[in-house]
Amino acid sequence: MTDRKIWGFEIPTTPSGKNIWPKTLKREAVRRIDEEGASPGEIAAELGAHECLVRKWHVAARRARGDTIMDNGAAFAEVKLTTESRSAAAPTSNSEQARIIVGSVSIEFPTSIDEANLAKLIRAAGATA
Repeated sequence: MTDRKIWGFEIPTTPSGKNIWPKTLKREAVRRIDEEGASPGEIAAELGAHECLVRKWHVAARRARGDTIMDNGAAFAEVKLTTESRSAAAPTSNSEQARIIVGSVSIEFPTSIDEANLAKLIRAAGATA
């Protein structure tokens, strides 16, 4: 294992290149976020770590303190079912259509869509909202 120093802390690195982050460094990262107002992205850049890892440390520390962690994102998406005829280029049969609206994104799809493809559409809509 090789070591490097960040903020005065020794960071052991495995032969495969994985950093082993000491608990004291994690506490210091959380302190800088809470007390100094640094963003997880700023801390991650200083450490050479992924931002999601620093966020994970911060959330874990907040949970350990008893804080309630909430996601302010939308919990539900509006789904409207309509019966519409298809365009002239498509077959002339009527089919039930559904619409998912997530933020400013609206996606229409047939109600006969399979569950896996519907899940892909919902993920795509959520990522662009």
